[in-house]
Amino acid sequence: MSCPQKSTRRFFPLTVEKVPDEEEKLLQAKGFLGYTNLVRTNPSLVPLRPAYADLAESYYNFDFRSDDTVLLTFPKSGTTWLSEALWAIRNLNQLDQADEADIDERVFFLDSDFLQPAPNDVDTPAMKKFSAACPEGRVEDGVTLQMAAAEKGPRILKSHLQLELLNPDLLDTCKVVYMARNPKDVCVSYFHHCKKNTKKIFQGEFSDFAEAFMGNQLLFAPYWDHVRQVWLRRGHENLHFMFFEHMKRDVFGELKRLATFLEADLSDEDVRRVADHCSFGRMQEREQRQSQGRGPLYGVPGFFHKGAIGGWKDVASQDLNDRFDNWIIDNNCGIDIPFTYE
Repeated sequence: MSCPQKSTRRFFPLTVEKVPDEEEKLLQAKGFLGYTNLVRTNPSLVPLRPAYADLAESYYNFDFRSDDTVLLTFPKSGTTWLSEALWAIRNLNQLDQADEADIDERVFFLDSDFLQPAPNDVDTPAMKKFSAACPEGRVEDGVTLQMAAAEKGPRILKSHLQLELLNPDLLDTCKVVYMARNPKDVCVSYFHHCKKNTKKIFQGEFSDFAEAFMGNQLLFAPYWDHVRQVWLRRGHENLHFMFFEHMKRDVFGELKRLATFLEADLSDEDVRRVADHCSFGRMQEREQRQSQGRGPLYGVPGFFHKGAIGGWKDVASQDLNDRFDNWIIDNNCGIDIPFTYE
């Protein structure tokens, strides 16, 4: 297996610039210790890790195929949960493989190339696999991007990047699934994710984190642009728009509809098997087993926090809640995304 030749590249319509030092210093003073050397797309103003600057055009030109399934989400919107569901639907007779390999060994997480770039000089099983698959590949060109390109047959790929930062032909090429979660619970879950991260990404107070979230300063923000770009295309025949809260309340029904969209011929018993496979308890068990000896998933001990609806009420003051409500009203006006908050 070798990496395919690059096709003709289309013009990338944005620029990627360094986030000003004074902005980073203000964020670091509020506890964002891991926010260093960030870059930002212009004019869309999406903050990202520095390695994205060299890969932006590669993401925009990544060749999706008609048999791909692509999952898009804003961070902490049920990404891993839905990844497991998609993988189970496509691999119903091989569910035991999930006990041997974590989710990112079974699903291509494209963003890993700039979130956690692979060093050139590390001799690991993953790098040996990359060398075998892409003997002429360069680490700096993105290990996951090249591994995904070299993969034969149907692929499951996922990304937190905005739709408009990916190949413009994506929706016309393959099946795309988008999971949205209400912004209050996204903010809380994102806070816990960064707070627990072993790299000490954030060590401040929740109120400061929430202000940065509303101020579009977190990685992959702005939240509203991310959701809006897909919501406005929700009528596209290749797009399946889902809500985290609907999945929590009726996982069987939501998985049944998802399988229908994917044209997967699943019986009711098959759907129940998928639901069991991606249940919160099962995912926690796999995470705990697999993290032994290799470290926590994404560097976050106890990666699966609660996965609940309404966690915002436990951490936000009334004043912060009121300001957040006004922020939601201002941004949801005119698009009217029907979020559920309790």
